[in-house]
Amino acid sequence: MSNKITEQYFTLGDFSQRADEVLAQVTSTTGFVVEKEIFRRTIYDKNKVESLIYNGTFQGKPAVLKLQGLKPEVEEATIITEFPNFNESKRVRPPFLYAHEAWTEERGYGYMITEYVEAPKIFKMPFATAQEMAVFAEFYQEYRNRTFPHRFPWMQVDTDDSIEFSVFRVDHWRKISENKGRLTVSDYAPQLARFYPLAVKHMRFIPIVFCHGHLTANDIHCLPDNLFVVHSNLFWSYRPQWYDLAFNIWACLLHIRDTNYTIEQLLAYVESWIGSYHKIPVVQEDKDFERKMTIMLLERTMGSILVDLGANDTFALEENKPYFHHLLDLHQKFFDHLAQKLENA
Repeated sequence: MSNKITEQYFTLGDFSQRADEVLAQVTSTTGFVVEKEIFRRTIYDKNKVESLIYNGTFQGKPAVLKLQGLKPEVEEATIITEFPNFNESKRVRPPFLYAHEAWTEERGYGYMITEYVEAPKIFKMPFATAQEMAVFAEFYQEYRNRTFPHRFPWMQVDTDDSIEFSVFRVDHWRKISENKGRLTVSDYAPQLARFYPLAVKHMRFIPIVFCHGHLTANDIHCLPDNLFVVHSNLFWSYRPQWYDLAFNIWACLLHIRDTNYTIEQLLAYVESWIGSYHKIPVVQEDKDFERKMTIMLLERTMGSILVDLGANDTFALEENKPYFHHLLDLHQKFFDHLAQKLENA
């Protein structure tokens, strides 16, 4: 059983309402000295906060404190602790774990304290240079081949069917979208009608693999000597092959804010990423990579249209709505491009 995050959208409250109380308890117990909040992870809405992250000091060292409000199936600290037992890489590691307490029903939260990594991210989204793409490709080869190369014993496979995995998620996103009322049916119904038959046709060829389910530039820091620290380790799970590579592109596209950015520019940027992926040795072993990547990008783009664009109510203010409509139009056109490519395959 892997960690379910977005699946808990309809039952999650707002953990940030307890922030002061929980933070006081944890700092009193651990001696962690808070400098400031640096991130809050939500499930699509700004009032559905599942965790809070602070930087500060712990025992005289720069450190990061994460307060986990959402109950995990597998503790992130467990994954970090067990990482060295399965990691064959000398170049990729999680942050060092200093202290943690598991989530309990009684407290309604857990926490962990890790090192503060003073190093740049692998690139700054949304745009990576050709050189940065090459570094990402180098990282991916090491990560894919040598970190958790087979499976993590604490996690059982929920499904070995990529169609079931993806269709369930898209149905869940559709329900969230309908609940939010941000979109009209015409904003997504044509895409849904094309997605389902394409998923059935093309995803049956994609195996489920163990991977990092949230592999973005924000989650990878580059240390000197070509070493990498991977964050957001709560998200290791079983997903369709190449999901993690599609996720990286998806995250980049979600960060675009330029209303003059065209679909032609977007397609050229995606092709640059795909070109860099083709240079990864483990990718070169898969003769069907292009089709698999296309259907995975289609799944990710379906999610963008239904729920990810405008998450956290980013574009709820009237002055921000032009950004939302431009990005929605870009993603709809990107979806149509991918769907056409698959329909002609």
